Amino acid sequence: MGANGSPGATGPQGPAGPAGAPGDAGPAGPAGVSTGTLSGVVRFKSNRMVAPMATVSIRPDPLPAATTSAMGAYSFADLPAGVYEVTVTHARASPTTERVSILAGRTTTLDLLVHDYAATSDTCIMCHGMTNPTLITDYKASTMAPFVSCQDCHPRNTAVPSDFGPGHRNRPAPETCATCHQEQYRGHQSNRHAIGMQRVYESGRYDDLPPCTTGVNSVGSGGVATCTQCHNVEFKCDSCHSRHLFDAKQARAPVSCATCHMGPDHPQWEIYQTSKHGVLNATRGEEHGPSCASCHMPNKGTKPDGGTYTDHDLSFGIAWGPVGGVASHVSFRRNGQLAYVLNGTTLQPNPAYDPSAPYDMTLPADAGADPGTLYYPLDKPGRIVTVTDPLNVLNARRAQMVQVCTKCHAQSFATERLDIADGLHRNVTSVVNEAKDIIYALNYDRLLDPMPSGSLRPPNPDSAAEIVLAGTQLYRNLSSIERTFFKMYKYDNVKAWHGAYHFNPDYAHWYGWAELNMSLADIAGEAGKTRRDYALLWAIENNATTVWQVPYQGVIYATGSMNKLYDLYTPDGGSQAIQPYGPTGPTITYDGGTLFTFH
Repeated sequence: MGANGSPGATGPQGPAGPAGAPGDAGPAGPAGVSTGTLSGVVRFKSNRMVAPMATVSIRPDPLPAATTSAMGAYSFADLPAGVYEVTVTHARASPTTERVSILAGRTTTLDLLVHDYAATSDTCIMCHGMTNPTLITDYKASTMAPFVSCQDCHPRNTAVPSDFGPGHRNRPAPETCATCHQEQYRGHQSNRHAIGMQRVYESGRYDDLPPCTTGVNSVGSGGVATCTQCHNVEFKCDSCHSRHLFDAKQARAPVSCATCHMGPDHPQWEIYQTSKHGVLNATRGEEHGPSCASCHMPNKGTKPDGGTYTDHDLSFGIAWGPVGGVASHVSFRRNGQLAYVLNGTTLQPNPAYDPSAPYDMTLPADAGADPGTLYYPLDKPGRIVTVTDPLNVLNARRAQMVQVCTKCHAQSFATERLDIADGLHRNVTSVVNEAKDIIYALNYDRLLDPMPSGSLRPPNPDSAAEIVLAGTQLYRNLSSIERTFFKMYKYDNVKAWHGAYHFNPDYAHWYGWAELNMSLADIAGEAGKTRRDYALLWAIENNATTVWQVPYQGVIYATGSMNKLYDLYTPDGGSQAIQPYGPTGPTITYDGGTLFTFH
């Protein structure tokens, strides 16, 4: 067979075959980005972090309003791209609005500033910002400013037509603060601070002060310079919470207490500051060393809305004094009710106690041209509030304080140290009563110079007794031996037992106990010399050969031949009857704590 020939030319294309079935769809491509995120932090205009619960809203409003976190942060996610108005509101402050553009696929940050204060305060700030700039700065920096306007505390005095603005002559009283702080107000009215001015009105020294001005407010003006700026804590809250900042941290600082609790007659600040408690507080803070508030304001309460507050009853745990274990004391207000009741061995709030009950005080008709001044009403000595079972009240108060101490100390240690302080308190009282005996006896024998009654010495304005040897004693126009007793009672006495209760041994001993006993020695020595000199003078004037044998202490005598000795002070608290004029004369009973009773 022969070889194949070359291929022939390609023929024409045939007709197309039928179309095949379509294949499956491929995966979708990426979606287009059309939303963004808005976030930021809300702050006050003073750059302080805003409290939580500020509200941030946006317009248009595709999302509900946001509430700030504890750190003031807010956030909106998945916002459609566009331009928005963002508004922040907080309490009663003026709303603040900003415009912001949201870009697709991006996070936009917008920090917002809000007013530090209630918007209605602008009326006051226009003037006071120029005349009292510090006042305005403090107000704006206070935590209350966004919630409380100037007008809330200083309402317009509608009784004065010329009062064109709110509260130009209206100082807020504790009752004003009680509008929002009812629990704190009750505590304030329940403690010893609430009788601050009452103690002034009871004191003869207040009435004995000469006026410091000749103007219309001359009555009591001496007291303004010397007494009431501390004692008016009864009528105000800014003694501790300085106006207009009202900083709770500042009020808790021990130095805030020092304004009033310092000096020779109540040196709690100096005693605390140099005690181990005070040193630890100053060097390591309140976590390691208690402040005044740690021990005297230890309780936290729960408000009806679930929030917490600090109980302002500073007398918590104080066993002695007019708020502790005494049988009774005088009260001008609260309808004669005590703030507490004794339930078994525990003190509990008295439901019948009304902290806002009116004062039982009236202005005397002849008080002059100063009707705004309160006076101690001699014709209305207040209500005697009786403390039932005072010993158990004292024990209940002591149990409260032991409870405070055991936060840092063993209960046995706390109980022992407070018991030791009680013992020094009793010893101090014993020495004071010995001194009283000596002076009462001199007064009875008319040997004080000048005598409490007479043209050379006006009587104590607030006492029916001829001689006063206690907290209401005067320090003008008195005998030298009474002057020594004043120092002994008002200074040495309180330094000793305050030093013991605040655990400062140097104050308890050298500033207190030692000075107390040396004052007693001075009183005893002067009394002995007074009696000796008078006896010698009597013997000379009467040509007598027998001089009275009169020791320094507690002697009642009527004739030049009397030589009996009587110790009038009875440490066991009982009374002693003596008959210095013989069995047919009057009997004198003396219990070491009151004046003589003749019968």
